[in-house]
Amino acid sequence: MPFLMLGLDLPPPHLSKDVMEKNIIPQVRLSNILKKFEGETVTEVVRPRIARMRYRVTRLPQYLTLHIQRFTKNNLFVEKNPTLVDFRVKDNIPLSIPEENESLRSKYDLIANIVHDSKPGEGSYRIFVQRKSEELWHEMQDLHVSETLPQMFALSETYMQIYEQQQ
Repeated sequence: MPFLMLGLDLPPPHLSKDVMEKNIIPQVRLSNILKKFEGETVTEVVRPRIARMRYRVTRLPQYLTLHIQRFTKNNLFVEKNPTLVDFRVKDNIPLSIPEENESLRSKYDLIANIVHDSKPGEGSYRIFVQRKSEELWHEMQDLHVSETLPQMFALSETYMQIYEQQQ
């Protein structure tokens, strides 16, 4: 399969206040939440019982889709985790698979970033895609399309990302 989709868990948000009494939105590095797929980190999952799982990527695909689990259900309502994911657009994900004698390594470049805005259940989505022939980024929402810079969506609440393996 040329595609692989990975579900990434965000750490619980810890909103704190700065010296001006404004909320500080927590951040986490993409490489930290990708550690779930190195085969060493134990993750607890509920399926229908609580189980402890280890995940490991065994083949490097051409395209990698990351789904960032922003929403959790708590009894009667859905909560959105506002934690920002810190990532780079180029050479972002260095993935490796341990082989018998050496490690198979590859790097991936971001080609699309989907952002969720507003509140769970009533929010909207924006997508940022790269036009590779010109290395330009465009923001799309409904019928609106505009050119943008990657720095603009790096500060948004990323929901999904699509990466392409470097050739």
